[in-house]
Amino acid sequence: MARLNAHVQGWHAARYPETFFATPDPEGLVAYFHRRLAEPGCTAFLADDPALGYALCSLQARDASVFSPAIRRLLVEQIAVAPEARRRGVGRALMQAARDLAGALQVDEIVLDTWVANHEAHAFFRAEGFSPCRMLFRCKP
Repeated sequence: MARLNAHVQGWHAARYPETFFATPDPEGLVAYFHRRLAEPGCTAFLADDPALGYALCSLQARDASVFSPAIRRLLVEQIAVAPEARRRGVGRALMQAARDLAGALQVDEIVLDTWVANHEAHAFFRAEGFSPCRMLFRCKP
């Protein structure tokens, strides 16, 4: 996963250098994935061997409140496909694995977020049946 994360991290760092490190500490990155995968409700899917892509998903549950009903959702936190494996069904297979997990967990929805400049990812997510439902705005103080 750490290896596959490198091109995604590089893409983000090139466009949002104030938010992302271009090359995170390799040992720290591996430790991060080990910690995350040990957390309850966190699941990773790998496509192929050696892996050509991965998806990192987590179960989120929110109790009912005065504002909204209870909800269970699967968050696709990260999805990465090696550049040489794109347009070969790897991403589609990873999203299907997330859908299958969502069904098994009986969640109400699957959500993900993406950066505004990531047009290629937007097209993929739309093709997978996702549609925008919120927008995150930011400014510097």
